[in-house]
Amino acid sequence: MVGGGPGGMMLALLLARRGVAVTLLEAHLDFDRNFRGDSLHPALLEILDEIGLAERVHQFRHVKLYGPTIVAAHGPFTPLDFRRLSTRFPYIMLIPQEKFLDFLAEEARKYPDFRLVMGANVQRLVEEDGVVRGVRYRGAEGWHEVRAPLTVGADGRFSRVRHLAGFQPIKTSPPIHILWFRLPKLPDDPSAFDSTMIPMSDRLFAFLRGSADHAEETNVGFVFAGRAGPILIFDRLDHWQIGYLFFEKDHYQTLRTGGLEAFRRSLVELEPRLASHLEHLTNWQQLSLLSVEFSHCRRWYKPGLLLIGDAVHVMTPAAAAG
Repeated sequence: MVGGGPGGMMLALLLARRGVAVTLLEAHLDFDRNFRGDSLHPALLEILDEIGLAERVHQFRHVKLYGPTIVAAHGPFTPLDFRRLSTRFPYIMLIPQEKFLDFLAEEARKYPDFRLVMGANVQRLVEEDGVVRGVRYRGAEGWHEVRAPLTVGADGRFSRVRHLAGFQPIKTSPPIHILWFRLPKLPDDPSAFDSTMIPMSDRLFAFLRGSADHAEETNVGFVFAGRAGPILIFDRLDHWQIGYLFFEKDHYQTLRTGGLEAFRRSLVELEPRLASHLEHLTNWQQLSLLSVEFSHCRRWYKPGLLLIGDAVHVMTPAAAAG
């Protein structure tokens, strides 16, 4: 298994539970990534429930997202409400991906057939007679080779395994670009979980309804109509998370050219109460640019090899569908 993201880690755990020997190779030394998928959809929560892990995952601090309420001229309406689903988990669960992956890895280590290798950079496929027999990777102690009846590429949208196998992704729509960054909570902070915190801006587009941990339903974030695209503000319990979306790649350079102060002012216009928080945004290195180019591979397998997840189909980050 190449790639220790949610897809690769989950599949490795399920196989190990069945007594299948699994070696999971992860290129990084830990699971701490800024602004990677922190959302668990109902379908995944149901799988966790089937293997007895859902309740333990819910013990972590988390936010439940039920859906958006759109602010319109004729009044608010809710186009999407996960609570209408026939499931025990009618919501998107927001939890730091690092905690979720560490939890799955800890669970998988309980099975003798599971092996996790961190810092393993896959460089080559081992192919014999047209069949993929495994991979060669570089680790802390040099080159290593792992052989297996099946190699799974779960290494994301920039998949090394996909490249080595010669699969060409087909672009399906223009990319979306998102600038993610965090702002600290301050001692006298208003909270999105406080129903009295109603944004002052006339560019408010939607409230994001949900709950914090096991509290009652309230607002867990807001969506504004920015000049270049939607702007998201989430209350993540111990910090604010901001997502600044745009569709033209050149817009990022335009922002950089205009300077950080101008960027901060544009956000204060949306939510004046974040002015003091934005003083903590002091350099562009605090922002993480995520560019998602939607694509898929017509073929995602060959003898001895299978691609899954973003390695084979990159989906929209909207509503955390990716």
